[in-house]
Amino acid sequence: MSALSVGVLELRTTHGIFSRRGNAAQVLRRIHQAATVAPAPPPQTLRVPQIVYHGQRESGLSQKLLKLQNVSLDLIDVAQATNDPSSVVPISYSDEELYALYEDLKVNHESLPQIAGTSDSLEARKENDMAIIEAMEDRLLVVHDTSSIVPSSHGLAKRLSGMRVYEATPVSTISQTSQRHERVLDLVEVALDRLDSARLPLSSIATEEVHKEAKHCIPVGLVSSSEWVALVRICIYEGDVGAAERTVHLMQRVGLTPPEDVVNEVLQVYASNGDIDRFESFMGGVIAGSPTEIQRDLHIKACLIKVSNRDPSSSHGPRFPKFPSNALDVLHRYEASGHFPPLKSYTRVITALFNVRTSPSSSPRLGHSAAYAQAWDLFAHMRYVAHPTPDAHLYALMIRACGSTARVEPERASDLWTEMQENRIQPTSGAYQAIILVFGRAGQQWLGEAIRLAREMQQVYPLEVANGKRMWCALLEGCKRIGDLSRARWILAEALRTNAKDDRAGNQGPEATVDAKMMTHIFHTYASYKPPFDRSATRLVDECSTPRDESSSASPTNTPAGAAELDRWMDGSAASFSRLPPQTSADVIAEAQVLFERILEDTRASPRQVHERRPQDPLSGKFRDVQLTPPLLNAYMSVFYAHSSIEHIVEVFRTVFGTTSSPAFQGNAQTYVDALERCSLAPKEERLVAVRWAQDLWSRWELVELQATANGYEDVGTFARLIERTHTAMRRVLVLAGDLDGALSLLRKFVARYPPTAVFPSGPSIRSSPVSDTSIVAGAGGAPVPHQLSTITLFAKPPILSTRTTLTNSKSSGPSSTPVGKPLVRLTSAVGPRDDRVPPLIGFSDVELLHHRLAARRRVKDLGYLKWACEAYRGALRKRREAMLGAVPKTNGSQDVD
Repeated sequence: MSALSVGVLELRTTHGIFSRRGNAAQVLRRIHQAATVAPAPPPQTLRVPQIVYHGQRESGLSQKLLKLQNVSLDLIDVAQATNDPSSVVPISYSDEELYALYEDLKVNHESLPQIAGTSDSLEARKENDMAIIEAMEDRLLVVHDTSSIVPSSHGLAKRLSGMRVYEATPVSTISQTSQRHERVLDLVEVALDRLDSARLPLSSIATEEVHKEAKHCIPVGLVSSSEWVALVRICIYEGDVGAAERTVHLMQRVGLTPPEDVVNEVLQVYASNGDIDRFESFMGGVIAGSPTEIQRDLHIKACLIKVSNRDPSSSHGPRFPKFPSNALDVLHRYEASGHFPPLKSYTRVITALFNVRTSPSSSPRLGHSAAYAQAWDLFAHMRYVAHPTPDAHLYALMIRACGSTARVEPERASDLWTEMQENRIQPTSGAYQAIILVFGRAGQQWLGEAIRLAREMQQVYPLEVANGKRMWCALLEGCKRIGDLSRARWILAEALRTNAKDDRAGNQGPEATVDAKMMTHIFHTYASYKPPFDRSATRLVDECSTPRDESSSASPTNTPAGAAELDRWMDGSAASFSRLPPQTSADVIAEAQVLFERILEDTRASPRQVHERRPQDPLSGKFRDVQLTPPLLNAYMSVFYAHSSIEHIVEVFRTVFGTTSSPAFQGNAQTYVDALERCSLAPKEERLVAVRWAQDLWSRWELVELQATANGYEDVGTFARLIERTHTAMRRVLVLAGDLDGALSLLRKFVARYPPTAVFPSGPSIRSSPVSDTSIVAGAGGAPVPHQLSTITLFAKPPILSTRTTLTNSKSSGPSSTPVGKPLVRLTSAVGPRDDRVPPLIGFSDVELLHHRLAARRRVKDLGYLKWACEAYRGALRKRREAMLGAVPKTNGSQDVD
């Protein structure tokens, strides 16, 4: 082994490792001096100790470095002794022993990432990372200071240092950086530049093979793997994702392949921010091969976050979830390339599709209905292409979707539940809650099955706060649809008992069993409940027969076993809560008022007041987590709409919502729709009061309508139907009051504000209408589409909704063409989803009462206008439907899709 190769070997093994010690420069100079000495025959007298390095684990890296320094000093003594034959060489090492020493040091050095990640606590890991970065900065500063030391005047050190052309950056300039991780990155770049400058003079004295080997080996010891990982994490902790990306590029510069976890942490930040451009740029520059499953999932997540339309300057969540077209394109491109996304990615996209709302800014054909249908199509496509068997979470998501629309599908949910059990997938608590919710919303026919599954769920999963609240709400969905107040009272008692157990155990978690959603269902059940007797009938009951009647009425069907629990809670607060369900409408009103007053009392009381009242009042504080939301207030008012007179309703309404000049709680659009519809159903003796109250409600409704039209609303179709219901109710109130001219004036106002041409634009109106740019296709050379095709273009079917049968998704044929990714298997019909962007319109049923009154008074001219309005809306709606069904997909280039 030549002296030059010995020097290069020692330079490679110690450069960057001895930088942990202050005398690194002196050791390196002695090695360089030894490399210039001519080789000589080994002496006769040698003391060779037993050296076993590889496989012998030391307690720490410092001991390894100390042993390596001793070996290096011994090698220097060997090299110096070759010039003095009379001296005795103290030690000698073979090439195998030196290689074992280097490998053992490298193995221990590279195994440090496990040391930094052993703590389960994020704070503990952050402290470990900060300690590593601090030690790294101190070490790099020492290495930086050694650049000012005058090199030795002998041997290889002089030749290397004399040919350096790099001038080190002053430490004071680097130390002025505010953040520690930025200073460390600057020091690493300085050290790498110095090493790069040393490669040219090394190549002038060494062979090409040695130079190539040194080029790849010298920088590796500069920063360990644990330090690289800690540096990336610190950059992410500080919110400096640009510095984290810079760290990964420095790892590539020294010839290291960035670990997958490090790359994924940077990609995770970009995905969480929805920065799809920087995500794809970083992924293309770092990942050489195909992305892993985690990286493909993060890519799709970034697309979903970007389409969520979140305002970076606002802390609020997304207002209008849009159709995730970009995420679907990325998902289908991965499928076409043979790298299928994981099951989690399909679940993400399906969840985003179910959350889409038909907002004014969404595409004309990609609203809630299209997204709902696309979610089911993607579910079938996924099972055909990538993952035949879903997991329990995805099954629960699809089962819950069966009851998320107005048309509940309990049969489909039952099929998915049976299929999950046949695939031997253990249902989760979420799956149980989903199937109970669907069966509860399906009505009385399926409520018994929902109760059976609820009992089965209690046997499998303990009844905790979160599980219990969702299960109770799912059962209440069925109770309020059939008016089963006895079972609803029992559910409320069980929920209060769960809260009482948590209070006794000292669990004051952020989530309580009784919340606004549950109380909304309870009040809806009171509203749909039909009292069994009227007041006169209940007064005729003999007192001696009362116990027998109570026992007979407390059957498992009418009064569940736990109904007395609610009575025990309520008996301490109000005498109006009897053990029997309310027998009259007045009793229903009394119980609803007791609950609402308890909610107001608990929400306004301080924790100290609740604690002081609890010994005398066991119900105190049980409703402290109920928020007075508009749906809850509307549900409370619905009890009075169903069981009280119009005079009492007006009084309670003004108490809850206040007046126009002094409002109390905040209502929503549904508040005024329900109130106006109640006025339209007022009996003859109450119509005078109903008309006056309806006029006050109408003035407040017009402000809501104009504000929603100007600022936008969450769901176009839903709000359009609310507008129709409100105008219909107000016209009916005026007609019943005998004000036909007022009803006709209101009708003309509606037609002027929402004309029939808005239902089906034609001619110049389509060019002047506020339609999204994506709904208008330009012709060749940028010229507009001919006038007669504008209507078809408005209702053109997006390529993703194409129903043409294909076996595979096509790939991009050129830079200008975009592949059309779509589900290969569909569960929806070829007709397509319903149109959920129909503007407000008028049907004959909406003006039937007005038509009869006009005919009775023989107002022929007004009847003609009424007929024209109905026929105009009917014809526009028919043309819109024909355009939707007969529309062809928008083509991109020369693609041919149906």
